[in-house]
Amino acid sequence: MSPEFLRRYYILKIVSNPVSFGIDNDTYVKLKELQNKLEDKQLEFKDNTFLKKLSSHNKKTIKRDLKIIYDEFGVEIKLKRNYGYYVNQGEVSEDVKSIFSRVELLLISRKSAEINSCISSEDSSLNTNIDTLGLINAIEKKYVIHVSYSGWYDDNEFEEIEKKPFQPLYLKEKDKAWYLLANSTETNEIKTFCSDDRIKEIKIFKKEVENPISFDGEAYFKNSIGILNEGKAVEKIKIKVVNHHLKYLLVKPLHKSQKLIALAKDMDLFEFKEQGGLSYENPDVWGEIEVTLKLNYELIMELLKYNQWIKIVSPPSVVKDFKEHLDLIVNYYQ
Repeated sequence: MSPEFLRRYYILKIVSNPVSFGIDNDTYVKLKELQNKLEDKQLEFKDNTFLKKLSSHNKKTIKRDLKIIYDEFGVEIKLKRNYGYYVNQGEVSEDVKSIFSRVELLLISRKSAEINSCISSEDSSLNTNIDTLGLINAIEKKYVIHVSYSGWYDDNEFEEIEKKPFQPLYLKEKDKAWYLLANSTETNEIKTFCSDDRIKEIKIFKKEVENPISFDGEAYFKNSIGILNEGKAVEKIKIKVVNHHLKYLLVKPLHKSQKLIALAKDMDLFEFKEQGGLSYENPDVWGEIEVTLKLNYELIMELLKYNQWIKIVSPPSVVKDFKEHLDLIVNYYQ
């Protein structure tokens, strides 16, 4: 994302819904009105460096922005003499809407950090140094990109990648970070890049990849959690879950494959040990779910989050693997 992206984002947002920006006409936005609203938006935030290009809005610049909005967002905005700018055709895709919503979160988080605000928000997952919309466009049009990346151990054992050509395939958000999956045009290997400061540069070329591969993100991640696809064979993993936490997993499943095997016999029973704390010895407080997944590092990390509230029941190989991780942790405190 870039300052220019923010200007185009707000041009599209203002012209798409003039009334929400205090413009009387619900269809047309005059040039001066558009310029004033861009300046108003810039003044809302003290971080003028980040939003400085909202004031770069002469007619020539806006005309160029409208072409890019059409090319990258799929929305055609035209100018009608004596009336103003209006949306002629097109609608923003769901992928782009998702990015737009995160732009708002990014700006809100910056605003809340600047003042004693009534808002508390976590850091945004958007990297302001990366043209996220440009990447979406490159994925759709199968453009060549060059990536420079300085990996960590868990990425690629500290591999340094310098201006290597890739076909961008997919963008995925996980734990407040965006990840780019891309296929090396040299080795035909799919790599995953975290879009934090490990990415030194991504350069997009308006040139189609020779012999591009097809990629289905939903299918690729069907049996995995997070952004890792490697792991052991796909298993049907049965997990017992204590009643109070089972309620959370019913609302927010561990994975799309999650199936409810059984509710706890008593979903509201809470027993306490004499020394304090909840007791989980009563079998009536345990329900059971099943997920179909590969056992890998990210699944282990996810299950560790649930503490004593879960117990893996089967298969034995997964129980054994998880127990080994727990034993290693316990040994730290012997």
